[in-house]
Amino acid sequence: MRKFQFLLTFIAVCMVSTALASPLESNLKKHVKFLADDKQEGRGIGTKGLDESAQYIADRFQELGLQPPFGGSYFQPFEMGWGVQLGPNNRVQSGDTGADTSSGIMPIGFSSAGTVTAPVVFVGYGITAPEFNYDDFADMHVDSAIILCLTGEPGEFDSSSVFEGVNYTAHATLRSKASNAKLKNAVAMLVVEGPLYAGTGVEELAVPRADEPYLDCGIPALRITREALARLFPEFELEKLQRSIDSNTQPRSMQITDSVNVTLTADLTRETVAVKNVVGLIPGNDTVIVVGAHYDHLGFGQSGSLDPHPGKIHNGADDNASGVASVIEIARDLMSRPIPETVMLATFTAEETGLGGSSHLVKNFPLRLDLVRAMINLDMVGRVKDNQFSVLGCKSADEFSGIIEDANQSIGLNVTCKGDGYGPSDHMNFYLADRPVLFFFSGAHEDYHRSTDDYKRINFDDMARVTRLAENTVRGISKFSAPLTFVKSSEPPPQGGGRFRAWFGSIPDYSQADTLIGVLLSGVRSGSPAESAGLTGGDLMVQMGKVKLNNIYDLVFALRTYAPGDSADVHYLRKGAERSSVCVFGSPPK
Repeated sequence: MRKFQFLLTFIAVCMVSTALASPLESNLKKHVKFLADDKQEGRGIGTKGLDESAQYIADRFQELGLQPPFGGSYFQPFEMGWGVQLGPNNRVQSGDTGADTSSGIMPIGFSSAGTVTAPVVFVGYGITAPEFNYDDFADMHVDSAIILCLTGEPGEFDSSSVFEGVNYTAHATLRSKASNAKLKNAVAMLVVEGPLYAGTGVEELAVPRADEPYLDCGIPALRITREALARLFPEFELEKLQRSIDSNTQPRSMQITDSVNVTLTADLTRETVAVKNVVGLIPGNDTVIVVGAHYDHLGFGQSGSLDPHPGKIHNGADDNASGVASVIEIARDLMSRPIPETVMLATFTAEETGLGGSSHLVKNFPLRLDLVRAMINLDMVGRVKDNQFSVLGCKSADEFSGIIEDANQSIGLNVTCKGDGYGPSDHMNFYLADRPVLFFFSGAHEDYHRSTDDYKRINFDDMARVTRLAENTVRGISKFSAPLTFVKSSEPPPQGGGRFRAWFGSIPDYSQADTLIGVLLSGVRSGSPAESAGLTGGDLMVQMGKVKLNNIYDLVFALRTYAPGDSADVHYLRKGAERSSVCVFGSPPK
């Protein structure tokens, strides 16, 4: 009998639990199903689906009664660089022979526009790699020349190569070759796929994509087919030279044209696209708690996709329809049971292209940013596994560990609470503005940044628990009458410097305008070489050592040329005035 009574009690509890959980789970499913539907085109920048997703979020905010903070609108619009448009005059001309986009040349998406007339110098793979004792530019004069180089690097598919053989090193990227050419004072770059590894297929040069945030590399840069190259320079023996280089990893650079100059024109314009954050307010007192998530994703597989099949819709159910759905439902509950603080529900655009939306919001905050008590960011919260869940940023305020522990009492997740406020998501922009932050994250998985990140793979039961955990955290923060104790970390980053031999510690502002030449900093890490050199957020770095910094890719290239203990002059603009200082690079963090 007691066993029967227990069974009835158990069933009743389950029914009550189901009844309580169902509305939340049902709402979460509805939001994720809409946002991660094929109709939303992967919420890619510039797609109709992204705009429809923004409208969906705004409609939910309006239904819930949230206030619009931007002159009666939930939308905070801005523009960002996106894609390039080819003009009609892309061409390479040598004497009476020429090639255009219909006959074997094509601008690379990051090419500068412009026309140059200069001699052409073949520089092998276009690589300077002192760590491999290899330099295609050694003893070559390429000042004011057009360089011609091969794709890849010596020893492709050769496990005994001094390079990595099977896998490319960073020297093999076209960006790296362009940066190296610019460093050597070349005025343009032609790139051809070497015949040794090209296969037998027809050479096809892809038109620059319309869905990439290309940044200008600083010089005209074009791809050229082997057929067009042979037509322009019939005496030049490309295959013979490549075989020679690869046989012993010794450069075979040479002048191709001397008295005969070549004219190269890259005709392209950079496009911009209108995007918008979607933000709603629950009014309270002057202090603010921000709850946010990004709603953009990778569209049809733009840069950042890990999908083996380009062109497929990347629905981003977990990344980050899950976070947006949770934000909407947190808003619903906070509207019914408000807290004293004003709560800002912020959904960001352009996260996948460099935290652009959150950067724009922080710089153009509609309330007093200094009164933000904390920012909670939900990014990928729909794939809890084995009851494990991570809350990062816990060290950004002394009180956070206790708040999370209390918030989880009724939830029962196995929460790992750790880390500073740095990280590859929108909370970092608030941390750089000296606000405490938390980053809710259910973990990476095999569908991350792939077209398989679909609605059916979300665990809505656990996602509802995470939503409640976040809401409990908001209420826990609200219980503190005094401001949270902000902690600026001096710890080295957990990752991000490992690709480079030297550690610098700068934090670029990825939302900088495409037309701005240089590398704008959002901040620098505490205790880093960049901080020791006197750099700070807002500085525009324009040169490091010999490398002129047009953009972030030049900075990446420059850092690869240094080792720990090396020093370099760093030139930067602060409030329009040029300054310089000496930076001593550190060791990459372990």
